[in-house]
Amino acid sequence: MRSCLILGSEAGDSHVAAALDCGADALLLRLGPCAQDEARRGARARACTLIGEVKRKDGAPKLFVEVAPVESDLIEADLDALFGLGPDGVFLPSCDGAATLQRLAVKLAVREAQAGLPDGVTRIGAFVGGDPAGVLALRSLASATPRLAALAFDEAALSASLGLTEAGGAAIEMARAAVILAAGSAGVPAFAPPVRIGQEAAYAAARRDGFAGAMALRPEQVAHILKVFPPGENRQKGQSSA
Repeated sequence: MRSCLILGSEAGDSHVAAALDCGADALLLRLGPCAQDEARRGARARACTLIGEVKRKDGAPKLFVEVAPVESDLIEADLDALFGLGPDGVFLPSCDGAATLQRLAVKLAVREAQAGLPDGVTRIGAFVGGDPAGVLALRSLASATPRLAALAFDEAALSASLGLTEAGGAAIEMARAAVILAAGSAGVPAFAPPVRIGQEAAYAAARRDGFAGAMALRPEQVAHILKVFPPGENRQKGQSSA
């Protein structure tokens, strides 16, 4: 994977249609704020509809759904709602070490068995490096689970955690490097953070740093990512999903 387009829980039909046709390798559907309310239940229902659409469409991108954190009770309801056909994968909004991935892997194995899906077919993506403890725990992720599909650097969360008022800085650069090295060690792509429209030059800098792809916020950004990260240049070895 080189490109992953983020879809908000409020994305309309036209935005979803554009996302499906923009050439992204993967879509990440967010379910909105972590609250057991009507909005989240509606977002789960829309996610299930989109899963069905993707399964029927030839050449469709992989579909990941961002679930609640592992420590939240909401994750059980999220996973219960999603598993019929089942998404290609789920994305953690934050990951603070191997134990988090392993707990999620167990939950996925249970749902796969209940839905009659092959064991290990559901992959895991994770936003990582969003706080100092998460950065320091990155080295533990390499052998956490064969389900791991990608790591995405949560630069915005780390900046907020450190109280930074300007972009960049030594701690951010160290964390960027740690994410890239952790992904390389795990044999999965490291995704650079999304950028605003007009800031696509940052993708080239991400490639020079060693990222294998990037997240996007708008369908039109995917073409920039695919141009910067051409096929065949993913430097990570693929992991088995078994």
